[in-house]
Amino acid sequence: MSSPTTRVVAGRQITFPVPVVSASISGAAFLSRTAVARRLIAAGPQSAILDSAGAEPVSLPGGRTPVTMIHVRYHDVPGNVLGGYHEVGLAFQVKVPGAGVQQHIHELPVDQDFTLAAGNELWGFPKWKGDMVGTAGGALDDARLGAVGSSGAGGIDLKLDTRLGVPLPGRHSLGMNCIQVLDGKPVLVRAGAKVAGGRFRPLGGARVAIASGADEGDPHIARIADAVRELGLDRARALATFSFERFEAEFQAPRPLA
Repeated sequence: MSSPTTRVVAGRQITFPVPVVSASISGAAFLSRTAVARRLIAAGPQSAILDSAGAEPVSLPGGRTPVTMIHVRYHDVPGNVLGGYHEVGLAFQVKVPGAGVQQHIHELPVDQDFTLAAGNELWGFPKWKGDMVGTAGGALDDARLGAVGSSGAGGIDLKLDTRLGVPLPGRHSLGMNCIQVLDGKPVLVRAGAKVAGGRFRPLGGARVAIASGADEGDPHIARIADAVRELGLDRARALATFSFERFEAEFQAPRPLA
């Protein structure tokens, strides 16, 4: 039976906060046109709910919105409640009345079934299933979303290179604050993370490439390829690229937007 602190997903009872005890993460931040970010969010299936909550892309001088792409590898170890899997994310910074600046996760493909169900049912994360590989957390992460083993055809390639960056010694605390849509209502999702083994590279270090064939076959891959093109991420220079060999987190229960 579910309660405010538990939910049942695929016959398994999950207790909040949901821990991540071992993972690795790499990512890059970009600036893209606010008008494009707004249009992509509006094209999503839950756009009316976000619009009713007053969510609006952050617009910096020049009409630019911060956009982030990440690759996470959750390790297959005891304590990782959602299991071991890969995840690639595309997120925008948005302003929400009464809640300030939040991340809105726009795309979040994963490669395993249970985390797919859990992400959607527990937090409203827009997870869908696709093939992916990569070495998240290392100084060089060649991540591939889609068409694994197809000799380079039909996917999105994300190369995140912090070898020329600066090391970030010690452990650091990070917070993730998101607005998502769950059961037809806007919710705030909070997570606290501890990271170590980090590297940071300003002004560069990321390459997003669309492989031939990405527009054919899987409609999810075609959609994210279109988003990459519209945002200009396949041509943009990253504001910064980062990697953390060790990533631990606790994801809190979602709470309604006040």
